[in-house]
Amino acid sequence: MGTVTVSNGDAALGVGGGIANLGGSVTITAGAVRGSHASYGGGIYTDTALTMTASSVTGNTASVNGGVIYRNAGSITLLASIVAGNAPNNCAATTPLTAPC
Repeated sequence: MGTVTVSNGDAALGVGGGIANLGGSVTITAGAVRGSHASYGGGIYTDTALTMTASSVTGNTASVNGGVIYRNAGSITLLASIVAGNAPNNCAATTPLTAPC
């Protein structure tokens, strides 16, 4: 995805208020996902590989689970990225938990 800011997305009855990664892989470098909302994965919902480098995911909410990231499947790699201020929690369905979740 490169340098992109996704803000104020709304998928209130669905998944991935900011990004819904339902196939393929997503790589975000120096990007931001903020202020978005969904039932699952307020910021990001992923079914496949997600890599974030030098990026931030902040201020996202989910009405059910995964304020920032809801991982249904695939891997999550966070490098030098900020995950903060998301509700009800920063990450969900990640076993084991992916730092800094």
